This record gives sequence, structure tokens and C-alpha cells, in this order.
Amino acid sequence: MAGLTLQDLPPTARAAWSDLRDRLRSALGEDLVAMWAHGGTTSVADPAHAGDLDTYVLVRRRPDEATIRRIELAHDATAREHGVEWDAWYVLADDARGSEPPDHAWRERCRDTTWAIHRAHWLAGRYVNLHGADPDGVVVAPAWDELLGELDREIEHLERHVVEGDTDPYEATYALLTGSRILRALETRDVVISKRAAGTWALEHLPVRWHPALGAAVRTYDGQWTPADADLLAADMAPFVAFVRQHLASTNARSPGDLPRWSGF
Repeated sequence: MAGLTLQDLPPTARAAWSDLRDRLRSALGEDLVAMWAHGGTTSVADPAHAGDLDTYVLVRRRPDEATIRRIELAHDATAREHGVEWDAWYVLADDARGSEPPDHAWRERCRDTTWAIHRAHWLAGRYVNLHGADPDGVVVAPAWDELLGELDREIEHLERHVVEGDTDPYEATYALLTGSRILRALETRDVVISKRAAGTWALEHLPVRWHPALGAAVRTYDGQWTPADADLLAADMAPFVAFVRQHLASTNARSPGDLPRWSGF
């Protein structure tokens, strides 16, 4: 399915992605195979939201140290000039053609643990092609078992935040909206929805018991939170994550005392 266009994006995101693309073309030359914008900022159903700009870059080969430094400087400069934050992944183009989660092109012990979910979003048209090949000419469609494994890992990531006491409004909002997205995926077998839209779905489909915290999460995501919202989110984060876990048994056997895994390794 064809993706969105740059004109579908909020102006700041459009300018930042265009600027980064031009700088990466200069830094990588022919080694820049493809560059895709994705994530909540590309969802036209969402209001303008000042979150990280999710970016996926395919490169022909591992960059040398000088090129890596130029890439890092490009990210720093565009973040500063446009007032954005980047969440960018670089992988080898050959690694992007399979179902195995790809390693980062140069960061050690770092791999894409939401690879199947990313592919599902791209193949549903949730991306903007900034350079090179479209995703449907590169990636393969994910199987449901792959998606289930990654949804389990997402729950585990939320559980890790709970165990370590990360209940500030940002982390609690992430937990409530990501958990909502997981529950919707389990019910519909469709993972293609933004966190913001998943929060709206949850308010329409989940028990009333969760509505106050979900409302607080949506307001916080929109930058309209209050101190009362922060307290509500902190109180309901752990119970909601446990509620989500009830719907999907863990696929990862852990030894007694092991902490849940973080994403990315």
C-alpha cells in the first residue's frame, strides 16, 4: 500500500525530516538505500504532537567512524534547529529483507525488537518515503506468531517500568496507551494503530474501571495534563499493566528473580 506524503505531515515534522534527509544524502551518498518516516507523527488521525520523530534508514554497508560522526552531527543539528527529537534506526538493507529482527547498523547489542510491528505498519501505508525504495519492495509481511511475540515483549517492557518504579506522567501515559494498543491488537489481530488512537479505542471498549486513567493518559499525551492526572496515572499504571498481561501469557521463560526485559536487546 502506498504511504503518506510529506504534505500530510505537520509543518515542523515535514521540515525536520526533509532537512535530515538532505544531510544524510550528503553524508552517505549511494550507501543511503532508503529512508522512511513513520510513527504517530505520520498518523493523520492524530493531532499535531511534539513527540520523537520515528525514522528508519536502510544503508548499504556499515558506515565508517567518520561517517557515523557526520550522521550524529546531522541529527544533533536538525534537532536543535527544528526543536524536535529523533528516534532513528539504521540497519543494513540486506538485513531488512528477512523476518529476523535486524541489528542496528553500528550500535553493539542493539536490535529492533518491534520489527514485525514496524513491517505491519509500513505495509499498511503508515509511512512517508523520504528516499529510495518503498517498504513493500523490501520487507516481508509479518506472521501473527511474530506479532504475538513482539506484543509479549512490549508488555514485558511495561512490566520492567513497573518493577523499577517509573511512574512519572510520561512513562505512565506510555504504559496506558501502549497497553491499549496491545489489547486492541489481541482483539482485532490488527496492530496498525497509533498510541493516541488506541487510547480512544480503549475508552470505547474497555471496562469503565479504567476510563479515568485512560482519559488522563490521553490528556497527558496531548500536553494537557494536570497534577491530578499525574497522580491518577501513577496509581493505575501497575494495575493496568497487570490487566493487559492477563490477556497474553508470557512467551519468555524467566528464571525466578529475573527482571522483565527492556526493549532493544
